Amino acid sequence: MSDDSIVYTINLIIGAIVAGVMSRQRQLESSGRSLPAWIAAAWTLTAADLLFVLRAEWAALVPRMLPTLVVTAGHVLLLTAARRTAGQSPARSLALAVLGLHAVVLTGFVFMPDMAAWRTVANGLLWASLTFATAHALRQAEPSLRTAMSQSALVLGAHGVFHVVRTLLAVRAAVQPTGELVPLVQLLGDLEVSLFMVALFVSVLVAFLQLSNQELRAARENVRELSSMLPLCAWCNKVRDDDGYWQRIEEYLAEHRINVTHGMCESCAAEHLEPEQGARTPLAGA
Repeated sequence: MSDDSIVYTINLIIGAIVAGVMSRQRQLESSGRSLPAWIAAAWTLTAADLLFVLRAEWAALVPRMLPTLVVTAGHVLLLTAARRTAGQSPARSLALAVLGLHAVVLTGFVFMPDMAAWRTVANGLLWASLTFATAHALRQAEPSLRTAMSQSALVLGAHGVFHVVRTLLAVRAAVQPTGELVPLVQLLGDLEVSLFMVALFVSVLVAFLQLSNQELRAARENVRELSSMLPLCAWCNKVRDDDGYWQRIEEYLAEHRINVTHGMCESCAAEHLEPEQGARTPLAGA
């Protein structure tokens, strides 16, 4: 097995573990919001790693442009997931246009082998644009979601900067093909998954766990608020207990370990007592 195959295999294992963990969380979590779109992106990028492994070992079976297009599809799905998380439309027509344009560009490089050095530049520009667009979409979410996804947006921003640096190096390697920068550009591309895929999808999973905890806390507060309401008869002031029986409010409170004391308010004293007796009787007692 070649060195490239080993790197791609490691990336494949990493991607499969991350995507599997996210898929398992989706099974355990009923809500998930836009989590399925993030899972689809994770599995698509993992499929790209598998194609890179197959291409490294059996180049004749896997077209050169296919793994690259699958990576672009993964970036498009990341953008779609971010837009769904932010409550925006997924922009499917734009996604299809990006994939179609990239396929045309890659096909052009096949027929222009002397321009093959610029292939990495074109890929880097496209992927950097999609990555920055994904980070921007997350920053357009509502405040609670934007706070939860802040780490994911930060990772995406760093990933975009990584693409820009790699693209600049690829430009220099294409302009001055001395052969010194080509291995470095290749190494940066190989390390991309290891550096960013884990950080991105783990941060996304943590964000959804935080959102789920927030929803759970809000639901518990609602239950506590509802359970604190006392069903009181508007005519006789009796209370309905949990079994549906009506009883005096003093008995209900005593059953719930709330001590009750009796007194008399001013209006009742004025109505039920003689004026001079009301003046001598304490109006509240313990």
